[in-house]
Amino acid sequence: MDFNSLIFLGFFAAVAVLTYCVPKRIKPYFLLAASYLFYLYKPENARLIWVLICATLLSWAGGILLGSSRIHNLWLRRGILLGNILFCGFCLFQYKYYDFFTTLWSDLVKGFGGEFHPKSLNIIAPLGLSYFLFQSMGYLFDVYRHKQKPILNLAYYALFVSFFPCIFTGPIERAHHLVPQFFHPQPFQYQRMSGGAFRMLWGYFKKMVLADGIGAFVGTIYANPEKAAGPYLLAASLLFSYQLYLDFSGCCDIAIGGARILGFELTENFQRPFAACNYGELWRRWHISLSSWFRDYLYIPLGGNRCSVLRNSINTIVTFLVSGLWHGASWGYIIWGTLNGVILVIGKQTHSIRHHLEPRNPLYHSLIVKHTIKRICVYLLFTACIVFFAADLYGGNAFTVYSGLFQGWNLSASQLLQGFADNGLPTAILYVLVIGCTCVELVEWRGPVALWIRRQPAVVRWIIYYLLILAILFFASFGKSAFIYQNY
Repeated sequence: MDFNSLIFLGFFAAVAVLTYCVPKRIKPYFLLAASYLFYLYKPENARLIWVLICATLLSWAGGILLGSSRIHNLWLRRGILLGNILFCGFCLFQYKYYDFFTTLWSDLVKGFGGEFHPKSLNIIAPLGLSYFLFQSMGYLFDVYRHKQKPILNLAYYALFVSFFPCIFTGPIERAHHLVPQFFHPQPFQYQRMSGGAFRMLWGYFKKMVLADGIGAFVGTIYANPEKAAGPYLLAASLLFSYQLYLDFSGCCDIAIGGARILGFELTENFQRPFAACNYGELWRRWHISLSSWFRDYLYIPLGGNRCSVLRNSINTIVTFLVSGLWHGASWGYIIWGTLNGVILVIGKQTHSIRHHLEPRNPLYHSLIVKHTIKRICVYLLFTACIVFFAADLYGGNAFTVYSGLFQGWNLSASQLLQGFADNGLPTAILYVLVIGCTCVELVEWRGPVALWIRRQPAVVRWIIYYLLILAILFFASFGKSAFIYQNY
C-alpha cells in the first residue's frame, strides 16, 4: 500500500494503537507481522515475497557464520560474503537489469555483424527491492569487517530488513542504529508522538500539495518536449529538481514520523541540500543513507581518496555511475550519475584555484551575496544533470529538451501565463506553490520540523496544523500519484 492512500492511514492508525497495547516483548514480533502484511498488500509483492524471505534468511545465516568465532579462514569468510552478495546481485540483475544488459549485448553483437535475439523477461520488480537488498548487504559487510555483531534473533533481523515505514523508499538503515531499538521498545510519550505526527503531516503537505502540484506541469512538458517552447522547458527543468526533493524528502518525513510514533528513530535522509554552497556538500546532504552506503561499501573499498589523483577521480565517477544505475536500468540514469561524478571531480581539482580567486571577486565581498551565488550555481549544475533523470522518468528525450531550450522565447507575458495554465500550472496553483515552497524553506531553515513546531505557542501550532490539513484536503488527491523513489 502507498503512503499517500487512505488505506495506509487506516492501517497505520491500527498498528500504532495496537503497538502500545501489546506487551513490550511482543512488540517487535507484532511489528514484523504488520510489516509483512504491509508488504503483501499489493498482489505483485505477494507473488514475489520469496525474494524478501530468501534475502532475509540467507543474510541472517551469513551474518551468523561471518560472526562465528569458529570460522577463522579468510577465504571461507570471503566465500560466505561473496555468496550472499551474488544472491543479492542476481536478484537485482534479474528484476532490474536483465532486459537492459541483454539488449545492450544484442546491439553490440549486431554492431560486429553477428546476431543475438534475447528474450525479454518483462517482469515487474518487487517494490523496495533495492532498499532491502542494500540494507542486508550493508549488514553483511559490517559483520565481515567486525563493525557489527551478528543478530541471532531471526525475528528481530527480519524486522530490520522489512520494517514497513522504510522498506519501500528508505532511508537505508544500518543494523547498529535500528536493531538495538527493537530490544528496548520505547513506552508511549506524548512529545515524541506529537512530533512524529507533525512530521508525517509535513511530509504529506510536501508530497501531495507541492510535489504533485509541480509534477502535473513537469510531467506534461517532459512527456512531449518537442512540442514545448523554451521557457516551459527551462521552467520544468528547474522545477523538477525541487519537485524531486519535495517528493523524496516528503516520503522520508512520513517514514521517519511514522517510525517515531511507533517508538523508533530512523536515519535523517536530507539536510536542506539546496542550501549547499558546493556540489560535494549537496551530495552529503542529499539521500544521505544511500550516499553514505556507496561511500562506505564502494567508494572507500575502491581506494577512496587515499590514492593518486587519477585513481580518486575514477573512483568518484565509478561510484556515481553505479549510483545512476541503482536508480534505473537505462542510459538516462547512467548519464545522470556519470555527469554528477564528473562535476564532483572537476570541483575537487579546481577547488584550490577557485579558493585563490575568490578574494578578487568583488561580488564575494558580501557573505550573503557570495553564498547566494554559490547556491544558485549548485542548483543550476544539479538541474543540468537532472534533465536526463526527468526525461527517463516521464518518457521524454533529454537531448530534445536541451535543443528546445533556445526556441520560443518571443512569447508575451499573457501568452506565457496562459501556456503555464494549459500545461497544468494555472495561476491559482502557482500562488499555492510559491507560498508553500517558501514556507518549506523558512521552516526547514529553522531546524528539524518536529522540534520547530514544539517551540511554537499552542495557538500558532494549531493554526499551522489546520492550514496544512486544509491545504491537503483542497489541493491533494490520495493515492493518485506514487512516490518517485518508490520505483527504485
